[in-house]
Amino acid sequence: MADNLWVLREQKKISVATLASRAGLPIGLIMEYESGQRSIDPRHLNRIARALYIEEADIKLRSDPRPGAAPLERQPSRDTPREMARPYGDRPPMPRPPAGDVRPRERQMRPRLEPRPPLPARPSQIVHLEGLLKRLDLSMADLEAQIGKPLSGLDRVAISALLKDLQAKVKDAPTPVRHRAYLPESVDEFEARYLAAAQAAGDHLRFILFDGSSVEGQVIGYGPYSITARQADGAEVTLNKLALVSYTKPSGNAGPEQLQ
Repeated sequence: MADNLWVLREQKKISVATLASRAGLPIGLIMEYESGQRSIDPRHLNRIARALYIEEADIKLRSDPRPGAAPLERQPSRDTPREMARPYGDRPPMPRPPAGDVRPRERQMRPRLEPRPPLPARPSQIVHLEGLLKRLDLSMADLEAQIGKPLSGLDRVAISALLKDLQAKVKDAPTPVRHRAYLPESVDEFEARYLAAAQAAGDHLRFILFDGSSVEGQVIGYGPYSITARQADGAEVTLNKLALVSYTKPSGNAGPEQLQ
């Protein structure tokens, strides 16, 4: 036999909120069903029955009010206009402004932030700048004359742009000729030109060795490790470059006096 919803709920010892949560229905709707204020919607009957673990036939579609319970205040329908609803007793609704009296909300203007002052050049930028100027054989004064302002007046961004310009110039600049070999056994371009000119001209060179002795002769050949010279008596001598302190042209010959 079907029974009132509130009786069945109390038999299961669960609250209205728990039943509403299990059935996925609003609490106010469950309260209206229990008070008999409205009949249970057939679409909700199966939900409520499953939430109570009973059959649909066990629930009365319209419950009898609980004895001694105050009448439940009916909630406003969703179709009721908002201005007509009174959710809190008899308190009148807030008056709505006339349609022509709607004023746009004033937009608050944010205070304009002052621009940040330019950052000074980094120490690393100055070091890089000095290195590029050295490779370009320029001084700080030369660079300031070119840009028309002191370097101390340039900020970080301006220095960065200047470094890019100088790097491009260094890249396009011809590679400087090395005047000395990096390793003792190598022959750099300067030394090769010097020995080739001496050999072509038939010059005699004086070679000073580390043991204090000296040899004088005409250069007839050279390589990475040695120089071959023909002495005045026609004897040829090959000198190890590692044993040489320097070699010079005698004062009677024109050209550079000494090469170490």
